Amino acid sequence: MDTQDTQQSEVKFYNFSENKSIVSLKIPDDVITKWFEGKRRELKLYIILDISGSMAGSGLTQAKASILKLMEGLFESHVLAEKDITCFFFQSTCEVKKFADDPNLLWSNGSIKKYFDDINSYGGTNFNPVFESIIKEVKGIDSDLAIIFFTDGQGGYSDPVKSQLETALAQTGFSTEIHSIGFTGSHDAKLLSWLTKLGTKQGNFQYVQSSGDIQSTMNTTLELLELSDRTLYVKISEDEFLPTGFDVHGRGKLVLTDENANIKGRKFSIFKDKESGENFDIETDPIQVQPDDPLATLLTIPYIQFEITRLTNEIINSNKNDESRRQRFNEISQEANDYDEKLNDILQGAFKSKSITRRELIQQCMDAKGTILQFKDILSEALKGTLTNQKIADFNNLAYKNITKQRLKKKLDDRAIRNVEKMEEVEKKIEEIVSKIDFVELENQESEDNLQTYTCTISTDNYIEVMKEGECMCLTLDVGRSEAAIADPSQISIKKINQTLMSSGAFLNSVTFALNDKSSVESVHGGFQKESISASIFKGLARENITGILPLYINEKHWSIAREKIKPIMGYLVTLDIFGYAYSQISTVPYLVLSRALGDTSSEFKRRQAKWILETCDAIYKQSSALREDNKKLFKNYIENPANRTIEHVPNNLVFLGHLLCALRCGDVSAQDVQRWLQGDLLKSLIEETIRRRLNKWQDIEESMEDIAKVLGVNQKVYINEPVEEFEKSYTEYFKALASDNNTNIHYTAAFEKALSDSGIKVETNKEEPTNEDMKDVPELPTVKQTFYDSNTYQISDYALTIIAKIKKAVNLFVEIILRYNKILESTLANPNVSLDNSEFIFIEGQTPLADAFFDTYSSKVILATFLQSFLHRQNSVRREAVEADPPKYYEPFSEDTADKLLSTQFDEYVSSNLKRKTNDIISTFTQGKNSAIGLKFWQVDKIEEAAGLLLVDVKFRGSSVYGQILKVLQKTGMSLAKEKIEMVISGKWQGITLFVDKPTNPDDPEKLARFVDNEHWFPSRQKVYRMLKAHRSVIPEIDYWIRVMPPFKEYIEHQFDEEYLNARRLARIEERKSQRIKRK
Repeated sequence: MDTQDTQQSEVKFYNFSENKSIVSLKIPDDVITKWFEGKRRELKLYIILDISGSMAGSGLTQAKASILKLMEGLFESHVLAEKDITCFFFQSTCEVKKFADDPNLLWSNGSIKKYFDDINSYGGTNFNPVFESIIKEVKGIDSDLAIIFFTDGQGGYSDPVKSQLETALAQTGFSTEIHSIGFTGSHDAKLLSWLTKLGTKQGNFQYVQSSGDIQSTMNTTLELLELSDRTLYVKISEDEFLPTGFDVHGRGKLVLTDENANIKGRKFSIFKDKESGENFDIETDPIQVQPDDPLATLLTIPYIQFEITRLTNEIINSNKNDESRRQRFNEISQEANDYDEKLNDILQGAFKSKSITRRELIQQCMDAKGTILQFKDILSEALKGTLTNQKIADFNNLAYKNITKQRLKKKLDDRAIRNVEKMEEVEKKIEEIVSKIDFVELENQESEDNLQTYTCTISTDNYIEVMKEGECMCLTLDVGRSEAAIADPSQISIKKINQTLMSSGAFLNSVTFALNDKSSVESVHGGFQKESISASIFKGLARENITGILPLYINEKHWSIAREKIKPIMGYLVTLDIFGYAYSQISTVPYLVLSRALGDTSSEFKRRQAKWILETCDAIYKQSSALREDNKKLFKNYIENPANRTIEHVPNNLVFLGHLLCALRCGDVSAQDVQRWLQGDLLKSLIEETIRRRLNKWQDIEESMEDIAKVLGVNQKVYINEPVEEFEKSYTEYFKALASDNNTNIHYTAAFEKALSDSGIKVETNKEEPTNEDMKDVPELPTVKQTFYDSNTYQISDYALTIIAKIKKAVNLFVEIILRYNKILESTLANPNVSLDNSEFIFIEGQTPLADAFFDTYSSKVILATFLQSFLHRQNSVRREAVEADPPKYYEPFSEDTADKLLSTQFDEYVSSNLKRKTNDIISTFTQGKNSAIGLKFWQVDKIEEAAGLLLVDVKFRGSSVYGQILKVLQKTGMSLAKEKIEMVISGKWQGITLFVDKPTNPDDPEKLARFVDNEHWFPSRQKVYRMLKAHRSVIPEIDYWIRVMPPFKEYIEHQFDEEYLNARRLARIEERKSQRIKRK
């Protein structure tokens, strides 16, 4: 965006109808920067996870992995910190976990992942508890709030609680948004649709047909959360504040209705908030947008998308079943028809337009018309009373995807605005290039064979005739893409390279005609459905699907045009928007096409195609000075450090290899360096990194690998069960010996007397000499026997061999392409002029001889070790932590030297952690019994020094489980030395000695520490005071004692000693019960 545009402020409005205006606002982006000091918006995130029984297994496993993936993205991009996240785990109840309450719960130390590992599924599904928990939490919200809500089932909820939730979110005073995710067709589509409407910003609904799709939905959700929109307040003249979302560049949009729709000559002010008074006045008068202005269309289409979704929610949430319902549905039908007519008018205008935006407008219109078509089906089903949850889910999936695309297109806005001018410059530049080419000379120089080869299938023009029209010759493709491709073009999928050639102009015109001809736009270009949709703009020579093109390098003159035309073509190919072009698309997509070409070079024509594509990649690489400089560093860094191989450094390994090949061919890297890298660890590193990235994409493999014990072949009986059984026997004997130790009471007395002596306090005590029986040896604490990994006896289990075979089968094709690149690189080192149409590069699709030979060079142990490490490091953050650990927890892949180290580390860690967990459970069971026994012992002892010593030795701090047992026995009758024991337990002191200390549950939290200091003198609850009075009042009748020991309860204690007051209370309760019985009758 240029400086002039940055400082511009304006209001534009389009009269959508007689009583409705869509308003576009712009304020200088430096106003946003000034108001918020250049900081990101403050955002809190509530992650709400259904952990009911139906989520058991892969559903919950994938959901937890997806949440962790989302958190990783949020933390790495600094959108949020741990303290900003609160998790709600719900089934028939709801547990709330605020990360801010536990400063040790961090991403960097792995504790968040460990916390989620312990989340299990159980119970039924009820939404009321989680709604109530959200209502409670949002009362204290102090920033914008995003909620991600997902469930796989239908559960109970009440309308009053729904209303309370809606009210609570509306009253926060901050921007709120809810994104809901429904699993399979059984989710409550009505409820989840309703949830997305609750926030001040439109939320997103995503329908996950299987649990394996969850991670892609998290990618979309991450992108939505990364949008830095802020809620500002628009004031029109003296009207009320209108909360409006503005992006970081100061653009906002709102809809005005009825009398507010007329804004001619009215003053607009934008306020930072409702309280501070900081505002920016837009001095210019509002400008009316005419119907033939492209801005009118760009305002209208998203509005129609939102309106259709709003009407759908009205339909599916309608509970009436009478004539008024049918009448309203007929009105809705008419509204939908009006919107459809509006889109038809836009389409007609777009087809006649010569504007460079025409293709973009046509595409958006067709998207919206597809939504309306399915909406009418929903309306028809509703009128017939046959509207099913599945139908609602299917529609929501389409409608919200279009809305999400509109919201994510904000990410493209700056790019598109810059590119409108850039594309106009491209057209002018091409005109200039064409005017300077001597086409007669070019035709005379060109061979007849080339003219016939490079001929457009549609127009039958050869490439020179195509150039005269300012177009270029292209190879046709079948492609797929997800919305993630907007940010990362390596996410585009090259399904097939076709034999058909066509011109760029013929392709783009075919797109327009196909969109106009078909009701479903996805059937034309595939939409943002990476693999699942079979689409085609038209059929090629072999009836193949054509959904994309790649401009070719034929010669320098042709490339002078192709290098310009490739920009809008890449924009369309990746984002379905010719203005969505970014340079990263050019430096990525052609190299993906090259990798796909290496998948099959079995025929002479396919080898020639591969040659064309490589020459095109060469031309792109040579013209990219920044890419060339960056790659020189990247190649070196990739070899040196495994942390430089993760996805943020190298988005796609095959693109990396394509760049390396082109760098070698143009002389950017020396033959000696490439030779050294190939003979070193480059290939093994690329293969391991490729496997690591793929292992979270196959659900069955992931589930198999999660059972680490079976993968490692740990014999549970030998390594775990038998040592634990032996330990339990030993610990039982140990505990019995401790329990029968007559020396314990004397130890208590001795400990208290030592504390007195150390403090210098002189107090006379009754001494008791220990007997020989008392002085017997204290038994030694038993330990568990541990048997660890033995490389000499270790055998790969059949289970592991099966997994190895599965993984090899899954990755073989990827590994094969890497090794085909290796063969080409080695041939290029031997002969720099080698060509891909050479017969030595015959690669047959589906066959993997190079990959098979690679894996055959390693033992099963080495392959298992490598696959296991790749699986454990499948998250980028885990890989980085392993590399950066001291000592490193990353081991060289495919290495005989490190295989045993890696396996022994995982084997021993599994055995140790399981033994520790099981022995801790045993100790905990005995400890609970011990704590109860200590409480009983305190109640029994009849020597005050023993009682004080017991508190000194066993309690340690108030709040411990032992203290709870002590407090419990204070409420039992018949306790000896009741007066002294109650006082020492409440005060924590006796005869000047501090017996135990107070301790907040989290001493590292400043707020909790401050509350603890303020509450220095702790006292039990009133219920416990009542029980102590009831148990011991007969032996401690002095009211002054009770008030002195527990002064906060002075009034309550006085009442308990006032018989007249107690009698009056009893009579009042009797009368109240009588009154209630009469009411019930």
